[in-house]
Amino acid sequence: MTRLRIYSKPRGAGDQTSGGRGKLLRATSNLTRVQVLVRETLQNSWDAKLDDWIPAYGVYVHRASEDVKRTLSDEVFTSLPESLKVLEDSLTHPKMRVMEIYDRGTSGLDGPFRAGEAAAPGAPNNFNSFVFDIGTTKDERGAGGTFGFGKTATFEVSHAHSVVYWSVCEDDAGVLEHRLIASALHEPYDEAGTRFTGAHWWGDLLEEDIVPLRGAAAQELGERLFETHFGEEETGTSILVIDPEVRVDSQEEAAAERVQVQTEEHEDLLIDEVVEALAYSAWPKVVGAGDEYPPMIFHVYKRGEEIEVSERVSDRYARYGSSLTAIRKKLDQLEGPVEPPQLHVLKETLEPIVLRPRRSFDEPLEEFFGNRSDSTAGFLHLMLTADDGTDRSGPVTSGLPTPKNQLCLMRSKAELVVYYDSVADTDLGGLQWTGVFKPTPECDFHFASSEPPTHDTWTPNTADTEVSAYVVRRTLEAVRRKTRDFLETERMAQSSANRSVRDVANALSNFVPLGPAVSEEEPEPDRSERPGRRRRVTAQRPQAVVTQHHPAPDGLGFMVEFEVKGEGGPEFALHAKPSARTSDGGMVLESSEFRLTWNGHERSGPGKNSAIFRSGSEGELHIATRTALALDLVIDVEEHI
Repeated sequence: MTRLRIYSKPRGAGDQTSGGRGKLLRATSNLTRVQVLVRETLQNSWDAKLDDWIPAYGVYVHRASEDVKRTLSDEVFTSLPESLKVLEDSLTHPKMRVMEIYDRGTSGLDGPFRAGEAAAPGAPNNFNSFVFDIGTTKDERGAGGTFGFGKTATFEVSHAHSVVYWSVCEDDAGVLEHRLIASALHEPYDEAGTRFTGAHWWGDLLEEDIVPLRGAAAQELGERLFETHFGEEETGTSILVIDPEVRVDSQEEAAAERVQVQTEEHEDLLIDEVVEALAYSAWPKVVGAGDEYPPMIFHVYKRGEEIEVSERVSDRYARYGSSLTAIRKKLDQLEGPVEPPQLHVLKETLEPIVLRPRRSFDEPLEEFFGNRSDSTAGFLHLMLTADDGTDRSGPVTSGLPTPKNQLCLMRSKAELVVYYDSVADTDLGGLQWTGVFKPTPECDFHFASSEPPTHDTWTPNTADTEVSAYVVRRTLEAVRRKTRDFLETERMAQSSANRSVRDVANALSNFVPLGPAVSEEEPEPDRSERPGRRRRVTAQRPQAVVTQHHPAPDGLGFMVEFEVKGEGGPEFALHAKPSARTSDGGMVLESSEFRLTWNGHERSGPGKNSAIFRSGSEGELHIATRTALALDLVIDVEEHI
């Protein structure tokens, strides 16, 4: 049996206590602990991806077996000091859960594994950076994670503030090696006259240095603790979060009650929050760039069964994905053709954000824009679409509904969603707008330098240099100005046409399968009538009542189901009149621009777009168009003799 050794870090001059680290993390973000955990571990995985692999990211929450709890107590978290009573209680709780977070197709925690050993210039330092260091900055300009606070988030989600790391990576000789080490970050404490920071590690001792368990022993122990193992020649990292917590009964993190996950219902809550956070922060990872696979693969499990994540995220963020594809194309970042989502786009624009640094700067333009000669800091894509009135978000349990009427701002190469900005409060009636801003690869590092540890905003005044502060500040000003101009132009167009909100909703909804417009004014009642006086009954006007409608499977047109109602002759002639709808109103379609197919009719009608139906019958109309359009449909009904 392998027993890991404990190392508790004594307090030294200049040391930062682990408890203070957690407070620093919580003070810098409006995100919940789980949201920070997801976006940071996901981004670390993305930064570590291998060139020849599609990286995978997975999350699995489950009840720890008795064997796993015994192994954790007897072989991993050994010799617990009194200050870690909370960890001891977690490990002995009969309902304790664990949360596995893993990636594959990444480099793993490679590099030196002794805390005091420096990596050679240009060589990786992932193990020391992730396991031993907090607050370190990555050297790569294109990296999404900048401060290395993702590991702090894992401790914050754990009720016991304790985790186990298991990684497979290449050693200095290029040979695959298993590495396993455990860690806990708690409050500082005193013991036997010595002050300790509250940081603990469990591993192997090498010349009095704490190092990971390595080789076959690490593999054997890891396979007993983790449900997801490593395949042959597979590299990556797995994290076991001990006794995770989930928030309940509140949208406000500060007021939310955090409870230990000890029931299946709490497991579901935690996984739901993970999925929502993945969608909110990582939707670009499911937007294909024209090659066979998406940028990243997700595996999320609920009660032992894998649930679909990528398709759900892709559907909910289709509008943002379309904008990202347009920007990728402009930046020559597509590997091949991309099939556009089935959206009814009424208006869109792609704007370069061009800056003109003032002459007082001594720095050359290369310091601002790299090797770009067009002084472009990024691209902004804005889109106006018909709001179909459906909620694509599904059940929202984490306080992260699908953004609507907001601008998404993201990093460039890493495509990390930084934050969403509503920009302006503009009422567009039955429309919704979305947009994406993405810096150029050459300017991405300016924006990275302005991010806090949790990477959830850009603050120009905190950037590393005056040049970076200028680029971020002026870019954000231009992005917001162009977005407001885009929205104001549409608002003015609607105002000049003197449309009411109701008119706009009718004209620009995803589909309007109605006949004559409803009158704005209700008729005045006939006050000459007295109680008991009999009214004359007026015959019901024949009409085609639409019962259901939906887009055609190929996205080009619609399928309309209806019922024929009316008094008079047994047969009626139905005449269909489809027209296209734009932000400027209706547009008559030429006969070559659409094709009608009737089902359920008796025979063809007297006109090209008509058919004969019996009273009370049900029918279906397929409207096929050459391109995806928002349509208005009028079906005229008259008695057929």
